[in-house]
Amino acid sequence: MKAVILLLLSLPLLALDGTVVNKTTGKPQPGVLVHATKMTQGGMEPAGSSKADADGRFAIPSGGSAPLLVQAVYKGVTYTRQIPPGAPSSGIELDVWEAAPKGTSAAMAQHMILIETDGQELVVNETVVYQNSGNVTWNDATNGTLRFYVPAEAGANLMVRATSPGGMPVEREARKAPEKGVYLLDFPVKPGGETRFDISYKMPVKQPLELAGRILHGPGPVRLVVPQGISVQGDGLAPLGAEPQTQASIFDIKTPQYLLKISGTGTLRNAQQPAGQQEDGPRIEEMMPPGYLRYWKWALGLMLGFLALSFWAQWMKTPPPQGGKPKA
Repeated sequence: MKAVILLLLSLPLLALDGTVVNKTTGKPQPGVLVHATKMTQGGMEPAGSSKADADGRFAIPSGGSAPLLVQAVYKGVTYTRQIPPGAPSSGIELDVWEAAPKGTSAAMAQHMILIETDGQELVVNETVVYQNSGNVTWNDATNGTLRFYVPAEAGANLMVRATSPGGMPVEREARKAPEKGVYLLDFPVKPGGETRFDISYKMPVKQPLELAGRILHGPGPVRLVVPQGISVQGDGLAPLGAEPQTQASIFDIKTPQYLLKISGTGTLRNAQQPAGQQEDGPRIEEMMPPGYLRYWKWALGLMLGFLALSFWAQWMKTPPPQGGKPKA
């Protein structure tokens, strides 16, 4: 034990230093607060803070060789970079962007809605993906970057998670808008990749079973996914065929408001791939997170049971040819 302690004490102190660069202007950014966090087996520990000088340079003394999480806070937005063990911790570049509440290049790329029911509760999982191809972060703290609708009987069971490009999902609390049933989520949509919002809620099954919804974002494909065993009817639904692996039915929602009449029971988790099914074509993938931590026994731990959908971009943007079979 004494030898282990002496070894730990002999580890060199690593200097964490670098430059904060504003990717919007292409210049070093002074005055930015930089925080470092050690990620150890015992949890996350603060490793120090620094403020970028006039040339955008910062320096934080860091001990040991644990992986680091480095965060820069600029214009109300936090930008994160991970420093894995053994990677250089000196001379790093920490990127930030200018932020604006509107007029950016952020646009909705995908919206997927999955409905499941066991006959007692209706569970709805929605995934909305934004892409920002510009060089300015979209950050609207007043009106939110995501507006979405939730039926009144499901509001108490609402859960929302958001994921930045290359980041980890974080649970966020949506706030109610003045308009009935509408919620706002304040989460920045950064350049350089996809920002993903995962919305989930449940509500008791009533007869007739109906689900009312509204699409509140800008133009883009909205897809409804219905597992085997469930049938839906509603104005503005255009069938796109069945997903090969799970045989879930996929519909294009063509109207900004919809009312789904639902019958039957089913869950995507229980879907089995038919024998001899080809592996080509787009797929629905189970991913973690998001969603509602449901009561099914197959939910293991806090993260299991959160269900999302991911489609190939071609499936999301282009309906399949006649016959309902997606393009290979």
